[in-house]
Amino acid sequence: MLLLSILISMSPEKAAFTSLILPGSGDIFLGEKKRGAYFLATETAIWLSYFGFKWYEGKAHNSSLNYASLYACANVKSKNDEYFNALESYYSSEAYNEWVKEEARIQYPDTTDPEILEQRREYIERNSYTGEDAWKWSSLEAAKRYDDLRDKKRGIAYRASNMVALAVANRVISFFVTYIAGERVSVNLKENGVQLGIRF
Repeated sequence: MLLLSILISMSPEKAAFTSLILPGSGDIFLGEKKRGAYFLATETAIWLSYFGFKWYEGKAHNSSLNYASLYACANVKSKNDEYFNALESYYSSEAYNEWVKEEARIQYPDTTDPEILEQRREYIERNSYTGEDAWKWSSLEAAKRYDDLRDKKRGIAYRASNMVALAVANRVISFFVTYIAGERVSVNLKENGVQLGIRF
């Protein structure tokens, strides 16, 4: 009886903020179980989709790593997106390193100043991929296939981010629906029963 009294006496404002945290919960507190169940089911579907997309994204990422290792002899262990983007954009590490040298010449123009020349050399060493980090694709077709795998991963990641946006939208909609409905419907617990009031 105490729990029923607490739930019925919950104000529309409090119920709305409860729905902001967990969509549908505020409706259930106000007695709108069907509508609350709808928002809860929507929230569950959204997060199941999100984690499903994240799992699929990880699988797609691993597929691209294995492919690069097999067809470009790339060292993909413990590498960041900068390395993977370079694999995607350049046929070989040699071509990428040539681009790095061009960038170094732009940032540190040709000069006889030893300090600037040293800074240019350090920039090239810091940004080049050599030794075990070097790569070369076995064919243009293999490089194109890697591009497709990376695009697939990005597409899945985009869908996962959309699920987060939908979760936010579900909360906002649930908040306003709970608040508006709660303002129009009042439920009071009396000694001889429950009094229901509806404002139009």
